[in-house]
Amino acid sequence: MSANPTAAPQAGAPFGVMLRGALVPSAVAGLVAVVAYAVLRGPASGLSALLGSVVAVGFFATGMLLLSRLVRSANPFAFLAVGMAVYLGQVLALLLFMLAFRDRAWVDGPALGIAALVVTLAWQVFAIRAFRAARFPVYDDALPEPAGGRS
Repeated sequence: MSANPTAAPQAGAPFGVMLRGALVPSAVAGLVAVVAYAVLRGPASGLSALLGSVVAVGFFATGMLLLSRLVRSANPFAFLAVGMAVYLGQVLALLLFMLAFRDRAWVDGPALGIAALVVTLAWQVFAIRAFRAARFPVYDDALPEPAGGRS
């Protein structure tokens, strides 16, 4: 718990916590994939794995940064709308990336895809772990009770 239990959590705080908790482990997982592909299949595969890792980390990090900056109210409808808009933007950016690199001869598809998958899994695990460890309240204890009391 925080030192001041009456202070309201800052809007966007969960996303900052998740970003800080997931960025380094995901980058390390991507680096491990890059080194593994470079050693096992050569430098071209290592570069493809690096590209996949960088794109995956960038994909998730920009989403978290945008959400932390854009979600400034506790209104669930605004949160949902902003989250869906950010996600749509990420998917469109990923589509453009895939279209740009699909016919490149130097790209090793499996290396790119598996490195991106490794980073994605690491990001999800460590983001959820950071969120759970942060213990953000989901309701306000200071709300008054209804007139009839609790039943």
